[in-house]
Amino acid sequence: MEQRIRSVIAKVNPKALECKGIDLISEIGIDSHDIFNIVVELEEEFDIEIDPAFLKAENFCSLANIEKMIQKLS
Repeated sequence: MEQRIRSVIAKVNPKALECKGIDLISEIGIDSHDIFNIVVELEEEFDIEIDPAFLKAENFCSLANIEKMIQKLS
């Protein structure tokens, strides 16, 4: 699943393909605009709907946190 998430993020920010995935905010500089675009891509890729309650920076700061969020929503 990590590779799928990384590929989704890379559509928004190509640096995601090379990062460690531990701290996306500092590693590749994702911001709130990027998070919005990542949400759209994640919803499409994983056939989920991300509730506004999940739109918190901590859910998007690492690949592991994104994966946990997706698992909760699946």
